[in-house]
Amino acid sequence: MPPHNAKGKNQHAPILKADDEVLVAALRKYHCEKLCSNVKISARLAADYDIHMSDTSVKRRRKALGFTSSGPTIKGISTHNAEQLVIAEMNKDPAQRHGIHTIQQKVAYHSEVHLPRKFVSDVMHIHAPEGFEKREPTAKKIFRVKKVPVGIHERWAGDGHDKLYKIGYAVWAVVDDATGRWLGAWVVPSNRMGEIVAYLFLCLVEEYKGIPLQFTTDCGSETTKLYGLANSLREIFHPEYDNSELPAHVYLRSVHNISVERSWLRLRLDWGDNVVVFFNQGIEDGLYNPQDPQQYELCQWIWPKLLRKDLQETMAFRNGARMRKDKDKVGPSGMSRNEAFSMPEQWGGRNCLLPVDVSVIQEIKMEMGGDALLEFTSAEFSARAQAVYDTLGITTLTIENIWHVFQTMYPLVFP
Repeated sequence: MPPHNAKGKNQHAPILKADDEVLVAALRKYHCEKLCSNVKISARLAADYDIHMSDTSVKRRRKALGFTSSGPTIKGISTHNAEQLVIAEMNKDPAQRHGIHTIQQKVAYHSEVHLPRKFVSDVMHIHAPEGFEKREPTAKKIFRVKKVPVGIHERWAGDGHDKLYKIGYAVWAVVDDATGRWLGAWVVPSNRMGEIVAYLFLCLVEEYKGIPLQFTTDCGSETTKLYGLANSLREIFHPEYDNSELPAHVYLRSVHNISVERSWLRLRLDWGDNVVVFFNQGIEDGLYNPQDPQQYELCQWIWPKLLRKDLQETMAFRNGARMRKDKDKVGPSGMSRNEAFSMPEQWGGRNCLLPVDVSVIQEIKMEMGGDALLEFTSAEFSARAQAVYDTLGITTLTIENIWHVFQTMYPLVFP
């Protein structure tokens, strides 16, 4: 009779080691989101990656990778180095829009280091005390009715952000209404053209392979094509929903399309105000003349390249930042938007996405003109500029080095 369990196998699946690439990437992502709860990380791993690991195993893997919370971290890092991490994030915010919590989150996001709130506050008070006065909240109060979210993809809220128009760029974004999570954000030539706005809606439908129960926007002329598409896709793929009872698209006043409207202030403070400062600095320093057609064309190629990268990073950062706990709020709070979106059952929600045939969406996008709709320069010029850019061996294009890259590229693009 063969020995019992001769091969040494049991019913438990093998636990991933600390050197597994997928696990390392996932734990790094959660660490950058400043997520420290091993129980929550265990749940996120299961929801996001189908990795099933106990919170005890998560704790061991995080320790092996050096992903520690703020308490142990501040004991193991020199005060000088910790201070430099805070100052580095403050230097990226010349408009002084970032508060303590945001700087704390940004250090975690960019440097993978968790610092105590009090330490960050002390450094900020020493090096930029005037910033606290600038950030005093002053807002006109608008009456709000409490919403009772059903789940993710119940409603998408879309809108355009015009604060960058002063330097020649526009933003369009879509937010999940229940969780406040950014679903998509794009830097585009114009957010007032119906073709572009409708195309971006299709990009999101293709990415998530479905449509929400409802889409909301303000009542602008640029949203009429989107309105038609939302209704058509509902009728084609889900005729079981009565449009008179549950409209596929609803127009709202901007002040009531709150899930996306309230995101704009955060976007401007985290990113937009500083973009304008750095852009105008190039003009003031004589590095860029917007009246020169050739300089303008190169600027229209290189700045969207940077802004799109930075906007995606800002969106990812904000989605990973923890929302404050609000015991009176119906729906998610006290967790990140990513956590609320990945595990809607944690706050009593469900997934309301209505699936569609992605091949149909792709065909419509091609008929509309494809990604060329979103470009600021011609395909020929973009190829020429990219070829020059590739020869420079630039590791990362940043808001701090973009004008230097611009100056280096200009004589090569226009010999």
